[in-house]
Order: sequence, then C-alpha cells, then structure tokens
Amino acid sequence: MSIYETVNGLITQSKKTTPEQLALLIARAGNASFVGNLLEADETLWGSFWQGDVIAPGYLLPAAELALLRATRFDGTWPEGTSLPDFLADLRQAIRHPQAGVWTLRAAGEPCVVFAAPLNVERSMFNVQRSTLNEATVVWYCATTDQLHAGYRSPLDRLHFAGAVEQRPLVTRGRRKAKSSYSTTTEERLTEDQDTAAEAHLLKDFAVRLDKEILRLRADLDSAAPISEE
Repeated sequence: MSIYETVNGLITQSKKTTPEQLALLIARAGNASFVGNLLEADETLWGSFWQGDVIAPGYLLPAAELALLRATRFDGTWPEGTSLPDFLADLRQAIRHPQAGVWTLRAAGEPCVVFAAPLNVERSMFNVQRSTLNEATVVWYCATTDQLHAGYRSPLDRLHFAGAVEQRPLVTRGRRKAKSSYSTTTEERLTEDQDTAAEAHLLKDFAVRLDKEILRLRADLDSAAPISEE
C-alpha cells in the first residue's frame, strides 16, 4: 500500500493508525524534502532583501525559502540569521519529536499529515529565538506529493485541527494537549493526467493552493484568538 493510500484511507474512514502505520508516517515525513515549487512572495516581504535581490511584487521564491523568510521576518519565531539547512533540520526534529502531536486531515482536497512538536528550551533541541515554552513547531506533510509544504511555530492555544483525526496527542510539560478543531472545506481531488507537462502544471497549481489554504487557516485562527489585556 502506498503512503498516499495509507493516509487517504485513514482520513476517509476516520481511522486511528496502528503503531506500525504511525511509525511509517513519521519516517516518511521525517525524510521528505520540502516541496520545490516557486511561490510568490507575500506582500509583507516586499522591499526586503534576499540573496542580493530586492523582493518586489511578483517575486518568486522556492517554497522552503519563503517558509524561512515568513518564519524569520514576519512571524519572528526563528532568528534572522537562521540558515535554510538549520530551518529544515528544525522541522525534521519536530516531526521526529517523541512528544509531537500527529493529525491526519484533508487540505486543498488532498490527504495531509500535520506534526506539532512542543518547544523545550531546556533540551536545546531547537533553534529558539525567545521563550517558547507555550509554542509548538508545526510541520505539514502531504501524502499526494510525498513532500513537506509548510513549517512554522504557533502558540499552543492556536493549534486547532477540527475534522482531523488525532493520531497521537501533543504532550507538553507532561500533559496531553486538548484535542483541536478546525475544518477544511475543500474536498476536490486533483485529476490524474498521464502527460508529464500537464502533471507538472497540476503539481505547481496544487502547491500554490495548499500554501494558500494553510495561510488561510492560520489567519482564521489568529483572528479568532482572544486579545490579551495588559
């Protein structure tokens, strides 16, 4: 059974993994490359510099580099000087973290696995910029592409994956994180096409759609978060 069939079956049937299946998901995602598609830089990055270039409207970046810039310059959850290899190493550590939560869900119409690992400053496993005991490193793996599609850090109270099947709970400070809940709405499947050029176009289109879907879900959670009173 392929990884796509395994994850898709878990989602379609709302099933829990066996220990062997969970180990397979972790191993597969932990060794997956970050999707290599070019994505358009966010407006928040316009005017900043990257590798000697000025990021302007329409500027295209490899998806992994864009994720790194979002994390360092927009979210501020990784130090500005973080290298791409270090960033990707942090994501892979999160996937393999023994206390990481694991969820299976459908996003942009495709079967995905989300990993969320607690940050533990005392263990010094992660490249941490500030006190992050109440945050988690989140990584999205897609079984259709067999690649990673997103990596970021999020407050624990904004980890909500309703409609997802919790395959393993996120454990923080010895406690299980409560089940989360947000729903994804798109259920369409990509049409199979044997033509190589057409397949490449579909993959590029899907990478863009999944990126936008993840950003939308994060924005929805941010807007729903309670405002703390000073």
